[in-house]
Amino acid sequence: MASQVAHIVYAKKYLDRHPMKEADSFILGSLFPDIRRMSKEISRSQTHHNFETLDLDFNGLAPFEAGWKFHIWCDMKRNEILNKYNFYSLKYAEDFGGLPARLLEDELLYEKYSNWEKLVHLLNNPPNLKIKLSDQIVSYETLEHWYAIVAKYFEKKPSDKTIKIFLCKQLSLKKEADGIIDDLGKLRNNQKAVEILKKVSEEII
Repeated sequence: MASQVAHIVYAKKYLDRHPMKEADSFILGSLFPDIRRMSKEISRSQTHHNFETLDLDFNGLAPFEAGWKFHIWCDMKRNEILNKYNFYSLKYAEDFGGLPARLLEDELLYEKYSNWEKLVHLLNNPPNLKIKLSDQIVSYETLEHWYAIVAKYFEKKPSDKTIKIFLCKQLSLKKEADGIIDDLGKLRNNQKAVEILKKVSEEII
């Protein structure tokens, strides 16, 4: 799985090659699936197992749904690339479900996207989307809260301080924040880990 900065960079890379009129909706969709971290009532299976075939065929999908599918496809493709380079054999690579590595990837990619100010504004003013998961509707309050947290995270290049704030605002990660930050520092100092994570952005699209 990728983290939020990575999903934006990969979505932008896709949109540069395949422009669409409602690109903002695609971007919002690409950030949506991890909303599960904001609510005990939303499971990962509800947000990550929604498409029978994981590919880049978005025919029949609204732009938001296309971005949602793209997020899940990126998670799959990223994992394939990391496995190819034996990334998970490195120490700390799989700790905390691989989250330290995903956050390091965010650090490495942040400067590959230049329009953060516009994106932060979009995330702080999301449209009132009607999103159904199984038999429940995602409340606008939950959606708004998730995008606001992500917007704050995007305001500056990730650092230990901003990453810890981001983690502590997520119910399932608050207690693990210090351990995640510690492992992130160890991976940051592993040149092989850094080199492999950089390859993901080069090869994913």
